[in-house]
Amino acid sequence: MSKSANSGELKTAIRVLTPQGAGPSVGGYVSETWDNVFGDGVSVRCKWVNAHGAEAITATTLQLKDPATLTMRYSPKITPKCRIYRGDDPDPYEIISIDNVEERCRWLEIKVSRYVPG
Repeated sequence: MSKSANSGELKTAIRVLTPQGAGPSVGGYVSETWDNVFGDGVSVRCKWVNAHGAEAITATTLQLKDPATLTMRYSPKITPKCRIYRGDDPDPYEIISIDNVEERCRWLEIKVSRYVPG
């Protein structure tokens, strides 16, 4: 069974940011700068499914916070180093895994979890 979504299911707007190296020093600490991979202020649509059932139990065991699965159109710009912001939520999600479904470069299935700075 292939993993895909109908265009009507791509309802959730997300922004995908990638690290661009060190920014200016703030109080002696170097901060990373992040750029939107699709351009400033651009969001893309995806199908967002929160973890439930057995997947939620596994996520609890792995101590993942707010795990979810995203299905979206393929883009080579998205890498495991990227952070994903859902809508206007100021807290990012980190990418756990990316699957180029059936290696067809048509759909991406991305597993994410709420980013917890450590």
